[in-house]
Amino acid sequence: MSAPATIRVLVAVQDPITALGLQAALNAAPDMSCAASAPERLADVRSLVAEVSPDVLLLDVALRRADPELLPDLAATDPGTKVLVYVDHSPEECVLRHMLEVGGRAGLSPEALTRLDDCCLTSLRHAALGCVAKGTRPESVVGAVRAVAAGDVVAAPWLASLANAVQGHPSTARDASPISARELEVMTLLAKGLSNKEIAARLGLREQTVKNHVTRMMHKLGAENRTEVGLLAARHKLRLVEGEGADR
Repeated sequence: MSAPATIRVLVAVQDPITALGLQAALNAAPDMSCAASAPERLADVRSLVAEVSPDVLLLDVALRRADPELLPDLAATDPGTKVLVYVDHSPEECVLRHMLEVGGRAGLSPEALTRLDDCCLTSLRHAALGCVAKGTRPESVVGAVRAVAAGDVVAAPWLASLANAVQGHPSTARDASPISARELEVMTLLAKGLSNKEIAARLGLREQTVKNHVTRMMHKLGAENRTEVGLLAARHKLRLVEGEGADR
């Protein structure tokens, strides 16, 4: 029986100590060969991938955030490289999971999902095959790399379902009236401490319309007041994709 092919891995993680630790853990696996990119080379991940031709790229989410076109470009130019994103939060801290579990009711419309710039969801929308949290045990990282190399998606089932909703598959929202893209936008401005009047001016809406959005979100999220809605968004660092449209 022939030996399994070696999985070539490139680690593009900003913290050099973390990168070396990941490299050591992956190289210790009998079926892997791993290189860690030098910090000064991280500004051009495209060239690194072209040079190394890895089977799996373990990519720091900060690099994806800094270069929104990176994942789509890699998918187009290096389709043989599968991307596993190294994210800066655990699944339990994910804003999407939290919103969906508050009161067991809140959901997000497909349009709202498209607007949401969440680490894992945004990465999965742009051709990454999985996400692994910083601080994950080395053996779990090795397992995630193997799974991605085999073409499997490494993400919690609920997150994979949300990614499917964004890609046009049936929505998994449990609420009959999920949080809309505009309500999500209002939430992010509440998190910044803006008043209803200021939000109305920012979004080009009537103040009463903003109040209506806030009231509906309070009901969907089980919040008692607008402050709780804003704190929820602020606590989980709610971010929206820039330049996307939203319904009014």
